[in-house]
Amino acid sequence: MNPAAAAVVLAAVSAACLGPVSVALERARWTPRAPRAAVALWQCLGVGGALGAAGAGLAVAVIRFHAGFFGGTTDLLHGLANGRPLAGLGLTEALGLTLAVDICIVAVAVLAVTMGRTVRARARHRRLLDLVGRASDRAPGAALLDHPRATAYCVPGVRPRIAVSSGTLRLLDRHELAAVLDHERGHAQERHGLVLLPLVSFGELFRWLPYAARAPKAVAGLLEMAADDYAARHHDPRHLATALLQMTAGGAPPACALGLSSSALEVRVRRLLHGRRRSRPVAAAAGVAAAAAVLAPLALLLSARG
Repeated sequence: MNPAAAAVVLAAVSAACLGPVSVALERARWTPRAPRAAVALWQCLGVGGALGAAGAGLAVAVIRFHAGFFGGTTDLLHGLANGRPLAGLGLTEALGLTLAVDICIVAVAVLAVTMGRTVRARARHRRLLDLVGRASDRAPGAALLDHPRATAYCVPGVRPRIAVSSGTLRLLDRHELAAVLDHERGHAQERHGLVLLPLVSFGELFRWLPYAARAPKAVAGLLEMAADDYAARHHDPRHLATALLQMTAGGAPPACALGLSSSALEVRVRRLLHGRRRSRPVAAAAGVAAAAAVLAPLALLLSARG
C-alpha cells in the first residue's frame, strides 16, 4: 500500500475509533460482564484514534519522498536535522505534517497541563482531609468527616485517602460499611485514578469528539463496577448492593475523587446480586478488540511502501 492510500485508511480508522465505534461501545450491553476489559478497550480506542490521525498526517507529509512511510519519515528527519524540514513541501504535505505535529503537541504538552491541574486538585483535597478528618474505630483506615449526608469516596494519589461521613456510619450496619470501605480500597488498590486521569483531560479538550464526550463518564461507571467486584471478593455482595441503594440520596463525591456514586445504579445492583457477574469469554473478546484498535494503525503504517 502506498502512503497516500495508507493515509486515507488511517484517517478512516481514526474517525471510526473516535466516532461511531465509541458510540456503539457506550451503548453496548456486554460491558458490565467485563468492566476491566471494557475499560482497556476504551483506552485502546483513544490510542488507536490518535495513532491513526497522526499517522495519516505523517503519511501525507512523506508522499513526496516516494520512499514509503519509514523511508520518507527518515528523509523528513534528515531535512529537519539539516535545517530544511519544509524543503519541497506542497500545501497538502504541509497540512499533513501540521496535523501530525499538532496531535503530538496536544498529546504531550496540553494533556500534561490538564492532568497536572487534576493532580494538584487531588493533592489539595488530600491535605484537606488530613486537616479535617479524624480516625474512627468503625471505619479503620478512613478519614471520618462530620457531615450528616451519607457519602464515601477515595481521593487518588501515591498515598490515596479514603473519606467517609458520619452520616454513612449512622445509616449502614457494620457489614454494609465494611463493604463500602473495601469498595473505596478497590479504587485505591487498582489505581483507578490513574486510569481515569488522561480520559478526563482528553474530554476537557475535545468535547466535540464523540469519544471525548463519552469515554470519561463510561469509564467512570465501569471503574465503579470494578471496585464493586473488588469489594465483593471480600464481602457478601448483597451487603454492598444494600449499601448502594441506601446511599443513593447521599452527597456526590468531589470532582477530583472516586466515590461510591449512584452511576448505573440499577445495573450495578443487578450484577452484584447475580451469581455470575463476569464472563471470561466476553473479556477475552474485548481484549482482542482492544489489541486490534492499536495494532491496526501500526500495521497500516508498516504496510505503507513507496
